[in-house]
Parts: sequence; C-alpha cells; structure tokens
Amino acid sequence: MKRPLAKALAGAMLLLSHYSLALSSDTEQPIYIESESQHLDMATNTVTFTQNVILTQGSITILADKLIVIRPKGEEGSETIEAYGEPATFEQTMDDGKQIHGEANKLRYEVGNEFLKMSTNAMLEQSGNQVEGNVITYEIDKQQLVAESDSNKRVTTILQPTSKDSSNKDSSESDAQ
Repeated sequence: MKRPLAKALAGAMLLLSHYSLALSSDTEQPIYIESESQHLDMATNTVTFTQNVILTQGSITILADKLIVIRPKGEEGSETIEAYGEPATFEQTMDDGKQIHGEANKLRYEVGNEFLKMSTNAMLEQSGNQVEGNVITYEIDKQQLVAESDSNKRVTTILQPTSKDSSNKDSSESDAQ
C-alpha cells in the first residue's frame, strides 16, 4: 500500500521539478503583453490589461480576460502578475521540449518571491500527469507544491504509467528473433 503512494508522490514531484527549471530561464526574458485595452495608474504603479490578453515571456504564454501587473514602489523584480479568466491559462515549454499546461480562474505570480498561486478550479498538467484542486501553490525556488480542496471537491492527482525505455523494447524484439 505504501509503494503506490510513494510512486504517486514521486510522480507528482517529477511532474513539477521540470517546471522550475524552465521557469528560471524564462524569467530572464522580457515580458510582452497584448490586449484590446490597457489602463495605467501611475500613482499605484498598476497596469490593467483587458479583453483577449496575451502575455509571453520566453516560452511562457498566459491567456486571460484580464491581467493586472503591480510593481510596488516602482521596484523592478518585485512585480506581481494576476490573471483572471474562466479559465485563465498558461503554457510553457520545458527544457526537454515537453509542454506544461495550467489553468485556473485566477493565477497570481509573485516575481521576486518566485511564488505561483492558482485558485478556483486549478489544474496543472504535463504529459498526461495532472493535479487538480481549488488552490494550487508552488514555491518555485524550493520546488514545493501544495494542492488544496474546498468543501465540494477533493484534490485529485492523475499519474500516467511510465513507459518502458525504447532500448529495452529493441533488445526484447531482438531476443524474440
């Protein structure tokens, strides 16, 4: 009974460990934001983008109905990015070429703290492995993920079986001949 649980936890950690590696290289890239409308409040250092918002940074893409960028005290590197949608989505290409996909009604990324929070109908998926919950938080630098439920739905994790190495298949096919 303990062995399947250990495999499940190891799989969930493997799913997310690649995410942190790619995100660190992407955050060195400039952020581009496109939208139908933009509102800048210089007094609060807040920019609000609305209608068909597309944010790209390196291989990261966030699609949202509304996106808010807050730069407290005008300090670079301390930005907070909040994306809203039904759902707001993000995708990223990992260093190994695989895609990671996430979605939630609200995404909050604290750049300086390397902290991502996905809330309300949150889901994170890579290669068929998936974590769902009401809230998913991820401390990128510590590589720690927490998924939480609400009173209506439990946290769900789906882990796909690991495929056998193609070299093992080749050797077993040769043995059969």
